[in-house]
Order: sequence, then structure tokens, then C-alpha cells
Amino acid sequence: MTIRTAPGLTRQLLILTLGRLLQSSALRLTYPFLPAFARGLGVPLQAVTQLVALRAFAGFLSPILAPLAERFGRRASLAGSMLVFGLALLLLLVWPAYWALAVALIAIGVTKVVYDPALQAYLGDTVPYRQRGVALALSETSWAGAMLLGAPLAGFLIARQGWAAPFVWLGFLSLPMAWLIWKQMPAGDGGVARIPLSALPRVFRRHRVIWFAALYMLLIMAANELFFIVYGGWMEEQFGLGLASLGLATAVLGGAEIAGELAAGVAVDRFGKRPVIITTGALTGLAYLLVPYTSRSLALALITLFFVFLVFEITVVGGVPLMTEVVPSARTVVLSIVLAAGSLGRMLGALAGPFLWQRSGMGGNMLVAGLVMWLAVVLLAGRVRENAAGRGA
Repeated sequence: MTIRTAPGLTRQLLILTLGRLLQSSALRLTYPFLPAFARGLGVPLQAVTQLVALRAFAGFLSPILAPLAERFGRRASLAGSMLVFGLALLLLLVWPAYWALAVALIAIGVTKVVYDPALQAYLGDTVPYRQRGVALALSETSWAGAMLLGAPLAGFLIARQGWAAPFVWLGFLSLPMAWLIWKQMPAGDGGVARIPLSALPRVFRRHRVIWFAALYMLLIMAANELFFIVYGGWMEEQFGLGLASLGLATAVLGGAEIAGELAAGVAVDRFGKRPVIITTGALTGLAYLLVPYTSRSLALALITLFFVFLVFEITVVGGVPLMTEVVPSARTVVLSIVLAAGSLGRMLGALAGPFLWQRSGMGGNMLVAGLVMWLAVVLLAGRVRENAAGRGA
């Protein structure tokens, strides 16, 4: 499908997606390699999972930081967050220690809550709603690419250069990316009118749908984190996978996410945003319940996990264009609130996941994840819709 938008948007979309790939890789490579990081640092696994929860807590800054794009523009937010991201990761080059990792993970969380809403709001400003699913899905391929490309490379680098190597390389790559974003993005963001920051309290009072959308995101991210926070340990424990094998297995799941993102882009524009994500959300809840029954066969586990990642990714990516149209006059604000809620969900899942796993195994984690996911679907179906001023599908 051809996206007819502002001149140069295709090039900008490619650059912004590559930048998001770097940030997503830093975010996602922590999960499958948590045991390797713990061994490299000489600390218990729980100490590293606590840092992941702390990183998720950084997402609470989203409502404070992301709306800066309304004041200073998308370009400054995108390039600035990429610069800070790169410098923070390079800290591990000179200080590869536990607290340096904590600083790096917090920086990853903070810069991502600036970068993602600014990118999504920019596409919301420039791409018609009927085509927005495709545009946003293309940007979301960076999330799957972090699994498909980032995980195998991270496993390779950790095995040969130490646990901090993937973060250091991402830091080096991010500095020229920040410059490239600054050069390619329009200075005035296309002259899109923005709501003044002083009007935000009135927006929240008037549009209660923002809070329902935020609660929906909190629930689906909590459900996913209950699974993902113990995924690496479960794969190691059940199937004895080493670093390279774990990276390759994770790359297979990244392929499922790529498929899900591309499918979401086409499906939500054709069949409607809400019908598609309601259906795939319900299927995700069912898929979570099936995971514990695959522990005796690596092939069966990978097939089931492929399905989990596929339907969850359609749910998440298909929901992004819906969120851009909840309150069109305050896109960055809405997206930042939703992102903060997602971070809270991930933090809750990261804290509860290891606790449940130690007491009831993967079965306990997946039972809770499935029920929480179904609750989110019910909430979306009843309370979250596009702005009534219209945007069709």
C-alpha cells in the first residue's frame, strides 16, 4: 500500500524506525539474557530483575517528559532522546558494574518514553487515519527487529566480549543516529497546531477515555511481562539452552513479531482497529494458558511461543493507531499517558512474575497473565473508542 503523505516522510520513517530499533534492542535484550547479566555481575538473578522493574518505573516520567514535544517540537525530542540514550549506554564502557547498569537501564526507560510518543504523534500528524495502521506498523517493525536481529547479535557479543558489550555497541551507534534524525526531521514539524500545556488538566477531565485507554495498556503490558520476565530462565531450565541457542530461539520469536506487525498494519486499516485487536487480544489470553503445557518439547514450545508473540504483537501494534485518535488534539499527551500506564504494567509484571514463578511455576504465571489479558479486552470493547468526530476504521 502506498502512503500519500508529506514529502520526505518515507525517508524520515526509515530513519526514525532505525533509531527506534536501537532503543528497542537495548530494552529487549535484557530479558532473555538476564541470567547471563547476573552471572557476569556476580549478583543473584533477582537483583537484575529488580533493575528491570526500576527501568519500568522510569516510564512514569512519560507524562512529564513526552509532552515537551508539544513545546519544543518532535525533532528536538527525537534527536535529544537518542543522544542521551547513546551517552548513557557508553557509561558501561568505562564502568561495567551493577550500578552503572542501573543508570543505563533507567536512561533506556526515560529516553524511550520521550522517543516513542514523539514518533507516533508525528505520524499521527502527517498520515491520514485510514492509512495510519500501515505507517505505524512499519515503525513498529523495530520492536520485532530487536528480537530478530538484536537478540542473536547480543548472544554473540556477550559470549565473546562480556555481558556489557551489546549495550556499548548500541551506544556507539546511537550518536550518529541522533545527528541523522536532527538533519532529516522538519524543523517546524509541519506547522501542526498543538494544545497548550496549561490546558492539560482540562483535557484529562473532559476526556475520560484517556484513563480507560491507560488502564487497558497497563493490563496488557502486565500480562505480557508476567510471561516475558521469566521467559529466559524458563527456556534455560526446561531445555538447557546456551547463550547462542537462546539468542536464536528468541530470534524465531522476533520473526513472529515481524509477521504480527505487518499483519496488523494491513488488517486494522482494512477491517477496523477495534474489531481486530479485540479478537487478537482474546486469542493472546488463550495462548498464555497453553504455554505451560509445552515444557516437554522445545519444538512445541517454540510453535506455541510463536503464536503468543504473533497475536500479542497484532494486539499492541493494531492498538497504536487507535490511541492516536482517542483525542486527536492532544496526541502526544494521550500517548505519553498510555505509555506511562504500560510502564506501570510492566513494572507490576516484573515484580510479580518471579514471585509467582518461584511459588507456582510457569503455570501460575500464565494463568494470571491469561486472566489479566481477557480483562483488558473486556475493558477495551466497552470503553475505548476513536474520537467521535470520526475517522472511520
